[in-house]
Amino acid sequence: MKIIIFVSKIKKIEVMRKVLKFGGTSVGSARNMRRVADIMEREDADLTVLSAMSGTTDGLQRAAQLASQGGHEEEIAGILGGLKDKYTECARELLDGEMCEAADKITEVFAFIADELAAYGGERSQKAVIAQGELLTTALFTMFLRREGRDAVLLHAPSFVRRHDDDTLDMQLMVGELARLSCGGGRRYVTQGFICSDSSGALDNLGRGGSDYSAALMGAAAGAAEVQIWTDIDGMHNNDPRFVEGTFPIRTMHFDEAAELAYFGAKILHPSTVQPCKDKGIAVLLKNTMDPDAAGTRISNDEQAGPVYRAVAAKDDIIVVRIHSARMLMAYGFLRRVFEIFERYRTPIDMITTSEVSVSLTVDSDCHLDDILRELAPLGSIEVERGNSIVCIVGRLDHGEHGLAVQIMEAAGDVPLKMISYGASHRSIVMLVDTGYKVKLLRNLNEKLFAGHV
Repeated sequence: MKIIIFVSKIKKIEVMRKVLKFGGTSVGSARNMRRVADIMEREDADLTVLSAMSGTTDGLQRAAQLASQGGHEEEIAGILGGLKDKYTECARELLDGEMCEAADKITEVFAFIADELAAYGGERSQKAVIAQGELLTTALFTMFLRREGRDAVLLHAPSFVRRHDDDTLDMQLMVGELARLSCGGGRRYVTQGFICSDSSGALDNLGRGGSDYSAALMGAAAGAAEVQIWTDIDGMHNNDPRFVEGTFPIRTMHFDEAAELAYFGAKILHPSTVQPCKDKGIAVLLKNTMDPDAAGTRISNDEQAGPVYRAVAAKDDIIVVRIHSARMLMAYGFLRRVFEIFERYRTPIDMITTSEVSVSLTVDSDCHLDDILRELAPLGSIEVERGNSIVCIVGRLDHGEHGLAVQIMEAAGDVPLKMISYGASHRSIVMLVDTGYKVKLLRNLNEKLFAGHV
């Protein structure tokens, strides 16, 4: 008896190597989009995540706001006309005048936006309108790649980035859908950052700056080797170059340090980006689209050697809420009641300090502040103070090491500090100041803590 064994040739599916994300400025013109395409090829990227062209989201959000008020048809038409002209000009330059497909797409998208605003249906309409920026940008970019002879596939992010009813994301869906992609062989997948779908399938989004988060989630779900965030800045700087001279980019950074800086004001990275990649041990690289050869900043789980103080960041529009009550003294459950009120209105607290009879805390949003204050009122007397900034110093602030707090306080100089948070993390110390003193504090800290950096 002959036994015949058939051996089938199974195509090997390569693991996703790199996920690249480009922000609005990086895709803000035809010239920049060409640069993005070159970077994709140079990096041999499997999946590229794009924001909308710069200015699009702000414009669409403004149009939706006007639609919600009614009676602003002319102003809305002006906003949409300006955006349509911008995309048409970009497409014409990008595609060298071969506009048939692009023109049809642009017309289709702006007709949808106009219809949605004319029959405005609240937040659902707003989210549907805002999503069109990413959808149109990725569509035009993919057309360009195909015209250049590249094997480009456009993915619809809302089909695999979906929220549950409790606002958590369906990671199982994302993992399953991304596992279907055939990576390697020069194929380039393109998709949208920022946007997603809700549990009913309607267009939704991850919040402002959410494109970074999208890329991190997709990288984690696909088991990528690296996630790259491309902006117009050469990596994470040790201080804010808009206000401080002599800043410098940080070449390597721990995830925990990056998370603190992102949350407390470093604009280059969305605060939520860090966690998905940290959990999977996927390095994040911050790079400059305008200078691809610059080293940028590499963020990983590796402990970093070098200076104790790594960087400083600031966050504005901070509101202080102070609650004074003799009932706090020796009372169980008082703070729990306070926290439950903020939780009910989904308002996170940045800083908190307590004494025997008072608690001071800060928030960065006044969306539900009136409701929160009304519920806090029975607990004691309430004070509210606006116009503050949080300044965060990040580094290896080991609680057992002598003199660090003294150095930081001396570096702050004569800037009056309203609150200090130290000890919650061995990565940071956080200070609250009147916004009028923010720049002075940033400069003082840069001069004293980073002097002599080469």
